[in-house]
Amino acid sequence: KMDYTIIGDPVNLASRLEGLNKKYETTLMISQEVFDSEGVAEEFVTRLLGRVAVKGKTLGVEVYEVVGLRAQVTEEVADSAVLYSKAARAFLERRFEHSLELLKGYPGTGLALTDLRMACQHYLQKPPPENWDGVEVLHEKF
Repeated sequence: KMDYTIIGDPVNLASRLEGLNKKYETTLMISQEVFDSEGVAEEFVTRLLGRVAVKGKTLGVEVYEVVGLRAQVTEEVADSAVLYSKAARAFLERRFEHSLELLKGYPGTGLALTDLRMACQHYLQKPPPENWDGVEVLHEKF
C-alpha cells in the first residue's frame, strides 16, 4: 500500500488561507503568487485584503478575496472590489487618511472593512514604526 502526502509551504499557506476566510468573512482567498498566475486577473474579480504572515511564518504575503468570475460579476461589484483594493493598497503604503477617504465610497460591509477602517484610525492616532510593512502577524491558526 502506498501513502501519498503533500508537504510544503504552498500547501501549508493554502490551508491557512482557507481557515483565514473565517476571520475576513470571505469564501475564497488566494495568495499573491496565485494572483500573479497567468489569467487570474483577467478571469476573476479580486479584492486585495492585506498582507499577512500566517502562524509559524515571519514573512508576509498579500492576500486577495476572489469575488467571482469576471464574466458573471456585475460592473458595480467589480468597481467596488477595485475601490476596496485601492484603499487596502493605500493602507499598506501608509496613506491612512487616503484609505479612509476611499472607504467612504465603498458600498460593502463586513469584518475586513471594519478592521481596515479601525487600523487606519489607529495609525492616524499612533503612527506605526518606520520599519512597518503592513504585515498582520497571525499567532493562531484559523
